[in-house]
Amino acid sequence: MLGRPVEPVAPGDTIRVKLAVKRKIKKEPRGDEKPNGVVVWAIEVTNQHDKPVAIYDIMTLVERRQA
Repeated sequence: MLGRPVEPVAPGDTIRVKLAVKRKIKKEPRGDEKPNGVVVWAIEVTNQHDKPVAIYDIMTLVERRQA
């Protein structure tokens, strides 16, 4: 996970999370693995005033559909 907190969050604050696909990386299967890939997500966490409190990227391993 790459990112950073931007502002502190206090008890009672309301936060929202926005996710957007930043990149998709196709991986070649190894052995009898199912086709898979990596999705890189851009994450932005905002408070009740719509101010960013955290911004970061995460990666998830996902199964690919057969084309």
